[in-house]
Amino acid sequence: MNPKKKYLPVMIMAGVVGLLLLASFPPRWVVPSFAQTQDPGQQPSPGPQPDVGETVLVPKKSQPSPSPSTAQPSTAQPSTAQPSTAQPSDKPMKINPSDVYSLSTTTNLVNVDVMVVDNEGNPLQSLDKKNFQLFDDGVQQSVTNFGTGEAPMTVCMLIEFANRWWPYLVLALRYSYDFLNVIHPKDWVAVVSFDLKPQILTDFTQDRMEVRAGLDQLRMPGFMESNLYDALAFVLDRMKEVHGRKAVLAVVTGIDTFSKLTYDQCLKIVKASDTPIYPVSIVEFMAVRNPRGDNITTLQAENCLKTIAQYTGGQAYFPRFEQELPADYQQIAEQLRKQYSLGFVPTNATHDGRYHKLKVEIVDEQGNPLTIFNQKGKKVKYKVIARDGYYSPKT
Repeated sequence: MNPKKKYLPVMIMAGVVGLLLLASFPPRWVVPSFAQTQDPGQQPSPGPQPDVGETVLVPKKSQPSPSPSTAQPSTAQPSTAQPSTAQPSDKPMKINPSDVYSLSTTTNLVNVDVMVVDNEGNPLQSLDKKNFQLFDDGVQQSVTNFGTGEAPMTVCMLIEFANRWWPYLVLALRYSYDFLNVIHPKDWVAVVSFDLKPQILTDFTQDRMEVRAGLDQLRMPGFMESNLYDALAFVLDRMKEVHGRKAVLAVVTGIDTFSKLTYDQCLKIVKASDTPIYPVSIVEFMAVRNPRGDNITTLQAENCLKTIAQYTGGQAYFPRFEQELPADYQQIAEQLRKQYSLGFVPTNATHDGRYHKLKVEIVDEQGNPLTIFNQKGKKVKYKVIARDGYYSPKT
């Protein structure tokens, strides 16, 4: 007999046993995501949790009570009470409190985060609810929810890391590492890079070393494309479920090369988002020191970043010197931690899917424009930063 044929059944059996053993071990790799699906029996994972809004209890269809023939015998001692002589009622059966209930969200509340800053970008924190007037398409609204005070921030760092020009790569890394200096222990930070497509390097974490570890992965760029519009849509879609003092810090050139989305489509997504975007340009530094004849492209990129920031209630930064970054990042962090939160229910309850323009004004008790003085008695010039509007839900 051929020796190979002799041991063939044994080899097949060993292979089957090996496959069964491998299948019994869970995979060791986990792809991070902004909103991971959890098993209902597991504890919720740490991280920024979404608000649930207003909820209404809706009972599911009641299950019929078990018939006397299928009821389990009681283990309690016999009672000496006389049996009841009441007859069965013909009234509809009431809802049993032990029935399972489902949750459905019903709320028309619109949240608007507002920052009031002086000419140097420092937040002003001495205002109260009575100092805010909010207009929806020119119609004044009643502010029902109001909050202020310092709170942790939730920031997604969106970093352009494309193989287009090596000075951009160097600046992108320097600017990103500098942001670590303003992170507090209670802040949540995620890291996403992009070239041809976005890639999550670090999911939301409060560990600064994990954020640094995500940045340490940015060493070898893969593609020459800088698909900014697609990357912004990717990040904003995952920031929808995060509430509180949140923002996207975009360390980018502002130049898009090959996105599936057009600029107009990107702006529509940006306008519909409630996440402020803080672009930090890596073009301005190089344009001043080494002009390459692409001034028109630079101006277009600058205009793009300013528009995106304005629509979302953020602010664009164009540092010409690296020494400007610490102050810029400190200003961004202060604005996020010390902003005002306004909420209102629109008087126009029509769900038409239209874009509604928002306007926030600062007034005194008589409704006149508020005048603010500093400690020296001089008037303080200030500006209000809030998102440009919102899309009404469509019925």
